[in-house]
Amino acid sequence: MLKPGWYLPDTDWFTQLPDAPKLGKDGQAVIARLADLLSHRFPGDPARTVAATHVALLAADYLGDTMRHHTRCHDLTEVARLICGLNLMQAHLTQTIQRIASNAYARAYPGVADVPAELLGAVTDSLSIAGVNSELLAAHLKEAHLLLRRLEQ
Repeated sequence: MLKPGWYLPDTDWFTQLPDAPKLGKDGQAVIARLADLLSHRFPGDPARTVAATHVALLAADYLGDTMRHHTRCHDLTEVARLICGLNLMQAHLTQTIQRIASNAYARAYPGVADVPAELLGAVTDSLSIAGVNSELLAAHLKEAHLLLRRLEQ
């Protein structure tokens, strides 16, 4: 779950779904199954983490190819919805990176206690900087979304 952040959109992406184009029955069933598979189940499961990363990479690859080769299929409303969704995805990535940095700094992961402090400090610094830059990326996506929404009106 996302923590509030200055870079988050002011739009609830999920409330836009009723007006969004829909997949067929089979596609909707796949999404429902994925949602169930990747729902909040604890304790965390490394296999689910791998699966979630795999699905996210497949989705990112699809979006990249679609925006490269099928631009005429999407109007400004769809582009605005996509940018809002990308902002939320970036916000999730931002906060995930920041949690990893915090956990590494606290030596919370098994085996981290054996990592030399200098190396762990460098890893933590890199992740912290990535988290800050990731916030900026999310903020730019937020701004683009707000501008696109003004064009729709």
